[in-house]
Amino acid sequence: MKKVKLIATGGTIAMLKDPGGKTVPAVTGHDLLESIPELQKDASWDVVEFSNVASCNFDPERMLQLAKVVNESFADPDCKGIIITHGTDTLEETAYFLDLTVKDTRPVILTASQRDASERDSDGPRNLHNSLRIALDSRAKERGVLIALNEEIHAARDVRKLHTSHVDAFSSGELGSLGSIDNEDVLWHRKPEPSVKFDLPPSLAKVIICKAFTGMNDRLLDCMVDSQVEGVVIEAFGRGNLPPEVVPALKRITARNIPTVVTSRCLFGRTAPIYGYPGGGANLQEHGALFAGDLSTEKVRLLLSIALRSGITLDHLREILSSGGVK
Repeated sequence: MKKVKLIATGGTIAMLKDPGGKTVPAVTGHDLLESIPELQKDASWDVVEFSNVASCNFDPERMLQLAKVVNESFADPDCKGIIITHGTDTLEETAYFLDLTVKDTRPVILTASQRDASERDSDGPRNLHNSLRIALDSRAKERGVLIALNEEIHAARDVRKLHTSHVDAFSSGELGSLGSIDNEDVLWHRKPEPSVKFDLPPSLAKVIICKAFTGMNDRLLDCMVDSQVEGVVIEAFGRGNLPPEVVPALKRITARNIPTVVTSRCLFGRTAPIYGYPGGGANLQEHGALFAGDLSTEKVRLLLSIALRSGITLDHLREILSSGGVK
C-alpha cells in the first residue's frame, strides 16, 4: 500500500466533550485512525503526535517546528504525501507558513473539523478521508500546501475562514477553490500561483499587527513599536488608506528602516497606492509604506517574520510583496 504520513497537531477534530459539556483536547492521531478503520485499508500510515492543542495556541514558533518535521518527513522517498490535522482558528496561517517553507512538490494537506468527535455529524472523518484521496492523487503534486474541508480543496495562500461554526466556513473568494471531491473522485479546477519559497530560518523576526480604526491617532502605533520590533503590518481601510493622524507615526517607523506593510480589512481584493490625499495609499507609499496586494494581514505577518530573518534586502522584500508573495 502507498505510504502516507499523518501529523496530528490538535484542534476540534481531536476533541471530545467533557462531563460538563465543554469541548477539550482528548483524541490522538492514532485514535483518529483507529476510529475510521477504512482509512487503514487504503494506505500505510506513519503517525507523528506533534501536539494536541487548540490552534489558537499554535504560534509561529510551533509553525517553524512543524515545518522542520514536514521537511524531514519528505526525506523518505516512499512517502506519497503528508496530512496534518489542525484546528480551524489558525489553519490558514499554519498552511501558509508551510507553503512558504516546504519546497518538496509532494502534497501537504491540512484538514480539520468544525464539529468535535463527540458530535453525531462530526465533519472530521469525512475531511480526513478526503485528505487521503488527495494525498494519493498523483495530480496533487506541485500545487503547494492544500486545505481540504467540506468537499473543497483550497490553496494555502488564498483561503480565509469566514464563519465561526459552519462546516463551509472556508472560502478562497473570487479566486475560487482549487478543486473538489465528488463521489470519492478528486476533481481539479485550477492550479494556484506558486508562492515564493524560503529556506527555514533558525528563528523568526518579531512582526506586529496594528488594526486601523476610525478616529485613530499616532499614539497607539508608537506605543506598539518597541526596540524588539523588526516589522509592522498595518491593517488599513479599503484599498490601503489610514486616518491622516497616523501618518506621523508611520514616518517615524519607516525612518528607522523597519519594513511597514499596509494590508486591508476587506476580506478580498488588492491594496494599492491609489489615493493621494493625506492618509491615502499613495501618501503612505511616499512615506515608505509597502503594499502586499491581496495577501491577508495574518499571512503578511508570517511572510515578514520569515523573510526578515532570511537576509533579503528591502528592495527584494518590496518586489516579493508587490507580487503578493507569488514567484
